[in-house]
Parts: sequence; C-alpha cells; structure tokens
Amino acid sequence: MATWDPDSDCLPKLNELPKIPGAPEHAAWFWGPNDEVKSRAFTFIMQLSESFSSHRNPVRPQRSEIPCTNDLAPQLGRLNLLTPRRVTEAAKLIQTGERAGLNLPAEWPEPPFFGRQAFKHTVVKVRPHAFDDLYELNTQSGSQWDGFRHTTVKQIEDKSGKIGTSAWAHRGIVGRGVLIDFYDHCGKSYDPFTPRKITANEIKACAKAQGVEFHYGDIFIVRTGFSDAYRKLDERQREKLGTKAYLDLQFAGLSRAHETVELLHDNYFSAVASDAPAFETWPMDEPEHLHHWLLPLWGCPIGELWDLEELAALCKKHQRYTFFLSSSPANVKGKSSRVIARLSPGVVRRNIVANDGT
Repeated sequence: MATWDPDSDCLPKLNELPKIPGAPEHAAWFWGPNDEVKSRAFTFIMQLSESFSSHRNPVRPQRSEIPCTNDLAPQLGRLNLLTPRRVTEAAKLIQTGERAGLNLPAEWPEPPFFGRQAFKHTVVKVRPHAFDDLYELNTQSGSQWDGFRHTTVKQIEDKSGKIGTSAWAHRGIVGRGVLIDFYDHCGKSYDPFTPRKITANEIKACAKAQGVEFHYGDIFIVRTGFSDAYRKLDERQREKLGTKAYLDLQFAGLSRAHETVELLHDNYFSAVASDAPAFETWPMDEPEHLHHWLLPLWGCPIGELWDLEELAALCKKHQRYTFFLSSSPANVKGKSSRVIARLSPGVVRRNIVANDGT
C-alpha cells in the first residue's frame, strides 16, 4: 500500500486519489507510520467513511468485514501536514508580536443553537479565602474544533479513544493560518443569518484580492460575518435566534458544490475553520455535506464559531492575511469536539473545544 510523505509539496488531487483497500472512493488516509500504528483505529475510521459512502450510494454492497493495515491507522489525519519545516516557516510570520484571541465568550451563543446545553459557571468556596471555578459545557455549544468522530451516518459504538482529539493535544495545532475575509471582501453586503453560499470561485477571488496564495498545511479560515452580526443582536434577538427549531436556523457558509470539495481537498489544508456555526451553509439540505468529506474521508478538523473580529481587524490593518496560529485542544481521551486557544498576524492563538464523537 502506497503512502505519502506529509512534507511533500506534490500530493494527489481529488480525481487522482488512489484506491485504499477497505475504504470508499475518495478516502485520503495515507500518511503511513506518521499516524498511530493501531489497526483498531484504522478499522474505526474506515467504518466512518464507509458509512458515508453507503449514504452517498445506497445500492453499494455492504462489507461484512473491513480489512485493516497496521501502517495506515489514522490518528492525526491532515494534521500530519504540520511538519517541522512548515511550522518553522510559519513562525517567520511573527513580525509585530500582536495577538488576537479566537474564542467567543464561553457563554455564547446564548442560548446555544440546535438545542444544545448552555454553559454553566459555578464558583465553589473550598475553604476560607479560597474558591474553585466549576465549568459545565457542551463542547459543541461554542467556539470549537470538530474531531474525526463527530459525524457519521450510522452510529458506531467505540470508546477506545482512537482518532480522538486527545492525539491533537500532544503537539497542539500550530502552523500558518490564512484568513479569507469574505464578509469584508463583499462589503458586508449579505446577512450572515441567511444560507448565503460562498462558492469556490468567490474564495479564490477573495484570496487573490488579499494577495494570498495557499500552501499545503495551511489552516484555512473563512470569515462569514457571523461573529460581527451576532455581537450586534440584543438579548431579545439572541433569545429568538437561539430558540429556533433545528431546521429553521439559517447561516451563511461554504457551498457544498463539487468545486468547493476540490478546493478544500487539493490545497491540502491541515484544518479548516470559520466564525459560522457549521462552516458550510445551514441548513444542510443537500445529500452530500462538507463535514463528511472533511472529517471521515480526509481527516481534516473543522473549527466552528470562532471569533474572527479582532483577527480580521489586524489583518486589514497590516494588509496581511497570513499569520502564525497556535491552538491547544483540551487533552481529554476520546473526545468528539474540543475547546481551542488563539491567533495573530504576528501571533494568533486559540483555546477551543474539539469534537470526536464519543
């Protein structure tokens, strides 16, 4: 079985992907020994991607047994692209020392979307003049990473922690961030609370206008304007928005067209993110979702509900949309999502939650 060097600058395009034994078409877990060598993890991710493939093509024969190969077990997926060479190059972007946080306030959105549990903060007196803070939260309610176990078509029972976000915490997510400030590029001409589809051609045009060229391993971030628009809502408006039914919610995001899938795949981003609640448009009213391509098929983390306002202001101020990004996912075994850390055009960093699905 062929594997690829994650430090290579020449990797197969979507239409050139090799067939991986036991995996559906367009699966791209081929980083070999750079991922954890555990066949059980490989079996699990093949089940995730197999379930997606069956959903896309219901007449496809079901496998009774999925073959495993020890040198292909996934653990980091496209985070393998954050090689020492690329991280060293990214560090050269630290020029002004300015920093921008990427987390929304812990209690935002308030109330959370999709019926999720709200953040709770309790202060407990443990002795005279000493107090502890207790947090209770759904890691999907606010600023977060979606992990590889976050979405599948069929329920898979596995509590081993394989391909969990705890693997990301061992090294952190560190590299060159790229902001596509589409909201500013469009002159804020649309409502982020509508299902505005951002196309691949629009992304390319925005990148060109910003002087951005994509590199393998980039952490690709799109500003849809959600965090700006949400800040402008009063308490009553936030309550009305947050209590809408699941399918009545509407948010701008990336289009699910094949051209978008090709753009996300062929540029070999190590991770993607946006300020929107779903990264792609909501509702997800098409049969194929970007989440299914990115997470189970390619192993590419998705950041959602990031606060991009301070970062966007710094990028515009310096007319530079690339920066050093550091994220520190929480080190919890077997998580589907996770809290993040921060960022900047000199340094951008983020503490966010990432999500695996156990």
